[in-house]
Amino acid sequence: MKFRNRLLLKYAGLSISRCEEFLRQWLGHQGYILLLSVIVGLLSGFAAVTLKTLTDSCHLLARQAEGNWVEWIAPALPSVGIILCVIFVKLFVKGPYDKSLANVIVATTNGTSDIPKQKTYSHVITSGICVGLGGSAGLEAPIALTGSAIGSNVAKVLRTGLETRTLLLACGGGAGISAIFNSPVAGALFACEILLPSFSVPALVPLLLASATAAVLSETLYSNQPFVQLSSGWSSVNIPFYVVLGILAGLVSAYTIKGSIYFGRKWEILKNPWLKALTGGAILYVIFLLLPALKGEGYNFISAIVDGNDNDIMKYSPFGEFVGTGWLFLGVCALLVLLKVFTASATLESGGDGGIFAPSMFIGAFTGFCLARFVNMVAPSHQLSEVNFIAVGMGGVIAGVMHAPMTGMFLIAEITGGYKLFIPLMIVASLSCFISKKIAKYNVYKSVIQVRGGAPEPNPTVLMLEKVKVGDLVENDFIPVSVSDNLRTLLKNVMTSQRNIFPVLDEKGGIAGIVTLDDVRPFLLDSNLYDVALVYDVMSNAPPVLDASDTLAAATRLFESLNSWVVPVTRDGKYIGFVSKTGVFDKYRELLRNQKELF
Repeated sequence: MKFRNRLLLKYAGLSISRCEEFLRQWLGHQGYILLLSVIVGLLSGFAAVTLKTLTDSCHLLARQAEGNWVEWIAPALPSVGIILCVIFVKLFVKGPYDKSLANVIVATTNGTSDIPKQKTYSHVITSGICVGLGGSAGLEAPIALTGSAIGSNVAKVLRTGLETRTLLLACGGGAGISAIFNSPVAGALFACEILLPSFSVPALVPLLLASATAAVLSETLYSNQPFVQLSSGWSSVNIPFYVVLGILAGLVSAYTIKGSIYFGRKWEILKNPWLKALTGGAILYVIFLLLPALKGEGYNFISAIVDGNDNDIMKYSPFGEFVGTGWLFLGVCALLVLLKVFTASATLESGGDGGIFAPSMFIGAFTGFCLARFVNMVAPSHQLSEVNFIAVGMGGVIAGVMHAPMTGMFLIAEITGGYKLFIPLMIVASLSCFISKKIAKYNVYKSVIQVRGGAPEPNPTVLMLEKVKVGDLVENDFIPVSVSDNLRTLLKNVMTSQRNIFPVLDEKGGIAGIVTLDDVRPFLLDSNLYDVALVYDVMSNAPPVLDASDTLAAATRLFESLNSWVVPVTRDGKYIGFVSKTGVFDKYRELLRNQKELF
């Protein structure tokens, strides 16, 4: 039976290989990549539909479970979701379970673009349960991670090159965002701004095709979208207020980034996952009981303030009847902006699954609403459109948190039909991104990489040099001598060698020192010393050495610190040769010449 299964797998692999070769020849390289981008878009779109359907099913179950005790039972359901996520991870996931896009970004920048196969489905289950039962997080990061894993694993199955794997990874991530919002342009731009290590105009073609495919599939299978037409136009008289909103969005975005990192690190104090889940569940229960608008993605509460249903924000709170719609209500909305970061962090760090995308939209919507409502209350003669400021605020905070202004602008324009708000979106998104970068150097995902000790924005040259090992460039035509050899033996080697450096080895084969022609020259005219003086007497101290497993980046750093053109190389402590500065530079130029485009 095992032999037959291995045989079937072997023939299946051969069939895939033959089919792949046929398609490459028929479609050409670029046509083949476009076909793969469509396939990745379909798979990612289907994953997004599955995630939304699972989330809606959990929403329905939660509403049925609430019964007549809704104000007391509903706040506890997110805790149930968190515990179920912890159980799933413990039973079915091996190794660490990272919920951020940080690892995807690392995979694309470190030259592997390798996402574990388990990521193609696990986050659909955990985030669907967690967010569906009211966890204060979003579905966008999980589906982007899922789509990226789908793209990466499709490329691995078809054994494509690294560049194609990176491109398909980005296609999957962008397609996931596109399908979850039905926003193909924003999905492609998200992949370019967030997932790809560098922006590439040609890569937009397969990215757009994958995103469009996912959006069409999502629209066909799932038509329930959280937002509808929000805007009917704007007035240039209100530009100063949009500038103020841009500044506020930038400050709030920086707070969101730094707050997420700060609260996340505080949760690391608790090591036991069950204690984390219970502690997080208890804290969230109290917060959701008092401020139910912080529960879940928050899109329904954004729709409530868009429709003017202010009472829905505190509908199930014990203090809802005391809040009203005046100044106290405005203060509550401002409090929601500040606390959403904490509840999102508590949901994720205590064991739940989700992302910061939806919380950012919630924060942006209430930031814009608070500004517009404040102006309308202070200056009744100059009424601002609260709907417009809600929409533009969402775009501003997304742009600031992600450091991705194009994604923020086009996402809001697509999901709200707010292309008439494009100029305010440009103003707010650009200002927000600028201010956020000044305060928080990296976006929310790259900040996570920095906290973990990684390089948020590695130098492309260094990444290129990290791919090559020193052992691949070893020059071994240097003649080694022993510390116990006499000067006559050394001079014989000098006469036959084409090199002017001689490695001196100890009894174990390690580097004890080096001898250069300058070291030998003072002894040449005194033949009486040829049989008396030893190599040990004329050698120089051993310079720093490189290991064969070191990268060219490490070799480059060492060359910069030494006044030398060659450095000895060892393997397991034993000398194997030298690597030269010229050899490193030649290899770097070769890498530059052979560097391939993504598409």
